[in-house]
Amino acid sequence: MRMRTTATVVTAVVCLCALNLSATASARNAPGSPQWCAHHQRSTRPACRPAGGGSSPGVKVTVSPNPIVETGGSDVDGVLFVEVDPVYAEQSVEIVSGLSDRCGQGVTWITDEGMSSGATTVATIDDDGNATVTFLGSSCAAGSVQVTANVEAGTDPTGTATVTIDPPAPMI
Repeated sequence: MRMRTTATVVTAVVCLCALNLSATASARNAPGSPQWCAHHQRSTRPACRPAGGGSSPGVKVTVSPNPIVETGGSDVDGVLFVEVDPVYAEQSVEIVSGLSDRCGQGVTWITDEGMSSGATTVATIDDDGNATVTFLGSSCAAGSVQVTANVEAGTDPTGTATVTIDPPAPMI
């Protein structure tokens, strides 16, 4: 009788352990879990959204040329390059900049989505994870401004770069 009770207890413990392991394995990759969100980066589930703000190391923003030298009537032109993980292909990236504050006659942005003016513009990320934005500023003052690229998808990664505008060099 005692062996039968011991065998029953051992069987019950083994079944409970197996049930616990199976529940843990299925919960680990449940939709909305950290592992699931890591493999479904475009998910809009609230559990996959970032908890706080801040900068993400996944977005690289570069400016060419940098520094930019004013020409003519203090005009500047340059190109912003945004590089991000290709998982964000065909998503929008918003460019926010203080260039319009430095340029008295404004800034014109040229992207794959057309032309715009003002402090912000939007471009589409290509299949390789890149977006290119050309900017033209008129009557700009020398100094530095920050440019921020916000990917409008997934965990909303962000990257920044500094644009430096140098005064025109004297012609001798």
